[in-house]
Amino acid sequence: MWSQEVLALSRRWLLMTLRERLNLLFSVLQPAVWLVFFAGGLGGAVDARVVGTADYIAFAVPGVIAFTVVGNGVTAAMPLLFDKETGYLDKLLSMPIRRSSLIVSRFVFQVGMNAVQVLVILLVALALGVRPASGAAGVLAILAATALLTLALTAAAMALACAVPSHGTFFAITGFASLPLLFMSNAFVPLTAMPGWMEVVARVNPLTYAIEAMRLLVLRGWGGGVPVSLGALGVASALLLAVGAWQFTRQTSHRIT
Repeated sequence: MWSQEVLALSRRWLLMTLRERLNLLFSVLQPAVWLVFFAGGLGGAVDARVVGTADYIAFAVPGVIAFTVVGNGVTAAMPLLFDKETGYLDKLLSMPIRRSSLIVSRFVFQVGMNAVQVLVILLVALALGVRPASGAAGVLAILAATALLTLALTAAAMALACAVPSHGTFFAITGFASLPLLFMSNAFVPLTAMPGWMEVVARVNPLTYAIEAMRLLVLRGWGGGVPVSLGALGVASALLLAVGAWQFTRQTSHRIT
């Protein structure tokens, strides 16, 4: 059954992660450290009239979550990349399993991993005095936005991993693109404070809509902008998923013929 294939492959990703427990521990805690030192350190230097709130830590929580998902999106594609280079991907494809189970299992694992990190970030934010205006239900909506963003970025990274000839090229491209992708969004600066050209770029960046939805949930509650932002994020995720699935099918069909 397809679900059994997905669960078996997800278990493989989990076991690979659990083998490096120290790496896992630091990976889970690192975003919370960013929140404490980055947002806590900059909070006193930020003009509350520009960001729209006197609580910069609350303002930065969605940005730190997006930062985490961007990094994890790159990490999510690495096992596929190394499987391709070592030939293990060909062995998987020679087995009687569906190609879609390979992609979906990676999404399942990554969504779970990101959810744990988001909960740690929110718990640390809670300890620092941040109280989401949307309440407990808002936390679930934040997790849903994180899952959609994970889907989009993991699909893009996996498409890239399939397309490039080696892991060196993959890391060169992702290393070059990751920070501009983050800074060309409203992660740590509102759109209204950006130069005009940067605001235009930020408005076509899927991160902007994920961050906007989460920020509204943290600072304003259930406002009219939340469904709009989640809808835009859902469309972007669907498009990137389609690109990722097409690229994976194209590359893997070529490898086993």
